[in-house]
Amino acid sequence: MSKPETVVYKFGGSVLDGVSNIKKVAELIKNEHNNERRIVVVVSALRGQTDELLKMAQLVGNSSNSSSDLDSLLSMGERTSARLMCIALKSLGVDAVLIDPESELWPIFTDDNYGNANPDLELTKQCVKNSLVPLLEKGKVPVICGFLGKDQNGRITTLGRGGSDLTAVLLGKCLDTNSVILVKDVSGVKSGDPKKVENSNTIRALDTLETQLLSTSGAKVIQSKALQYKSDDSVIRIVGMDKGKITDDGTVITGKGIPNVEISILEKPVQLITIIGDNVTEPELLSMFFGDIYKKKVEVVGATLESWCIMLLVVDEPQLNPFNVVHELIRKRGIGKSATCYDDLSLIFVKGQDFVKTPGIISKLTEPLTENGINVYSFLPTASSIKIVVHSKDGEKALKLIKKSFNFSN
Repeated sequence: MSKPETVVYKFGGSVLDGVSNIKKVAELIKNEHNNERRIVVVVSALRGQTDELLKMAQLVGNSSNSSSDLDSLLSMGERTSARLMCIALKSLGVDAVLIDPESELWPIFTDDNYGNANPDLELTKQCVKNSLVPLLEKGKVPVICGFLGKDQNGRITTLGRGGSDLTAVLLGKCLDTNSVILVKDVSGVKSGDPKKVENSNTIRALDTLETQLLSTSGAKVIQSKALQYKSDDSVIRIVGMDKGKITDDGTVITGKGIPNVEISILEKPVQLITIIGDNVTEPELLSMFFGDIYKKKVEVVGATLESWCIMLLVVDEPQLNPFNVVHELIRKRGIGKSATCYDDLSLIFVKGQDFVKTPGIISKLTEPLTENGINVYSFLPTASSIKIVVHSKDGEKALKLIKKSFNFSN
């Protein structure tokens, strides 16, 4: 007899919006739970509860800096939600088991970075094996507070905004599941925020890199840190609810987990080309210019535009001579007045989960270079990656300094 499939379901606060919706979710869980499927349920706080708790904390005292006391307070939202879900499930005859940080079965342990704690993966794996697996083998349905963890001293921690996504994906990894289902108030990831654009459609499939870029650029897809804990061969599905049932459509996320921080150097040298002129950003000229670059097989790895200049970062292929190619194109198209180029440069990539929400990230990168007399020719940041250009003679040294700044072993 084959082993029953284990599926982790996470229900967001937008779904847990009042008594009637809690009952609908409980009915759905009952219908999904059978002899062929073991169910783990992760719940967020009811809609708006976390914001309300945070607001009250700010009114009664200074809670601008996260602390153990604040995390303990904010945990009340999920702890309430989990209790309500257990009551609803038991009323339907489902053998639900409440698991919150006060339970001896609690499986998720973290560091003490209150407000945005990071899981201790190995300890959590062991606790999941010891506490959750026996429950599932007995046919019980664990109902687990999302967003929460405990540090080594037993104090409650929170996993950052959207942390219930992280809870679900982390549990999926520790349980070696093939499927983690995030149930939200929309039926999958949209092509654009429905509140801001018209006629958005559902994206059927994304890989983890695409998902990370969306999540770190303002889209409320999934907590970007959760992607760090995705098993490479597992599937995350983002779905909505239709008439109390999980829809069959939605968005499937596949691919390898995204490392917390990844630091590397491009093996080939690069050129930094600057084109100046008062017409460089004219749409028609730009369109033709970049089309020509593509046809000439110049590999562009970065670009910035100003009203008076274009800066291109290109791979330096000696047999192609990219600067000469670009110069001929701007003469042909009449774009700009002049062009110049720095040769023999190295490009360092730093990729992370959510740099836009990481204070001090730029100084962490540039200070060690400045202290060691390394000049930065270009610095191109996005929400989840930063490109740093230095002279080739400094490339390996700069790479080692940046890795050291992030506590990487060289």
